[in-house]
Amino acid sequence: MAQVCSEVRTALPSTEAEFVLRFSDRIDRSLASLLEQARVLMYGETVGAQLSQTSQVILDFAWERLNTGTWRDVDKEWRQVYSYGCLFKAVCLCRGEPSQDALQEAIKTCDMGLLMGAAIMDNVLQRLVDILQKMVKKRVLENEGPCEVHSAKKVRTECVCVPEISPTRAVPRVWCPALECFRTNYLIPQKPVILEGVIDHWPAFREHQWSVGYLRTVAGCRTVPVEVGSRYTDEEWSQTLLTISEFIDRYILRQVGARKQMDVRVCLL
Repeated sequence: MAQVCSEVRTALPSTEAEFVLRFSDRIDRSLASLLEQARVLMYGETVGAQLSQTSQVILDFAWERLNTGTWRDVDKEWRQVYSYGCLFKAVCLCRGEPSQDALQEAIKTCDMGLLMGAAIMDNVLQRLVDILQKMVKKRVLENEGPCEVHSAKKVRTECVCVPEISPTRAVPRVWCPALECFRTNYLIPQKPVILEGVIDHWPAFREHQWSVGYLRTVAGCRTVPVEVGSRYTDEEWSQTLLTISEFIDRYILRQVGARKQMDVRVCLL
């Protein structure tokens, strides 16, 4: 495992003997042998094309089993096999001095294991993602600087005309009311009110203001499940897996440019 970058090695067992693979008879012996072969290759002197090919065979085999029948009937061990395949592939992508694209592909691979697989080795995939994200962010900051990173591809805001409202009909504004005050004066009598100053302490407003550029920087390469459509019963409703950057480009920036509305939900990890 000498060729794997040092940051990634910290997430893995130190020796091959500590990397335990244990499966029941439900997992084909031929696939178990491939997993053992991948482990040997990962801890060998050279981590290269052979590990990449072996991990892809494991992923293809497990993916077929994950998509056979209903999801609730998929055995947990097959999901674990898929997670191991993702781990081997991600480690292979991190050999030597991995490029930024290779690091992002490794994160995407780990995310697929987190979404479709099952937890293995004390949640090693999540620990590996945390390490890889720090590496990606560090390189971006070194290359572009913090100011340039967060200013990329900002969404244009349009000028909105605000109608004049009579003071007698305007919804009252209250600055950070006490809970009892809010309950007595507005919640119980069911009176509308605009609350001000109640979220000013959120990190999203104080430590670093959230923007499209900021979200792309901190989570752009993460893969998430996305629901597209107004409701489950609609014919157009669908689910897909996208990275946050792909989601921003496809459903935020493009929608704003086209002035088009679409009901899209994204689940963050």
